[in-house]
Amino acid sequence: MKVVGIDLAGKFENPTGFCSMTENGTETKLLFTDEEIVNEIENTKPDCIAIDAPFWLPKGTWRPSDEKLLKRGFQPISPSFPTMRLLILRASHLVKVLRDRNYNVIEVFSNASEMVLGLSKEPRKNKDEYDALLCALTAKAYLEGNYEDLDGVIIPR
Repeated sequence: MKVVGIDLAGKFENPTGFCSMTENGTETKLLFTDEEIVNEIENTKPDCIAIDAPFWLPKGTWRPSDEKLLKRGFQPISPSFPTMRLLILRASHLVKVLRDRNYNVIEVFSNASEMVLGLSKEPRKNKDEYDALLCALTAKAYLEGNYEDLDGVIIPR
């Protein structure tokens, strides 16, 4: 099983956390451009790609998936916030590119994954790479059938 987790940055100048998890081990790194991300994915050829970013913009403040996350005690940032718009635009473009290449792409929320998996909130060497690892673990849970679908946002069980 090969999975990729991506903690996508809204701006290209900011680092995007990338994690590839295969039978040979796990590797994390920081990437910046969509081209770098797609190249890493093409090299890995994962069975599933989990991206920590909203894939679409709601008409109101919250998407149904965000409301379900809130009801479960998680704290997503509203996709309607101005700072989230760049992230959503980048994510929706990247998702289209990857799905056009027949990759299985899921939306995840790494903070929820961390809580569900009972992992430590201690400071990490690099938060972006740690969040990408959480995304990859969620992709693995998804492929193993050990997940919940909260109206399009996948969290592990």
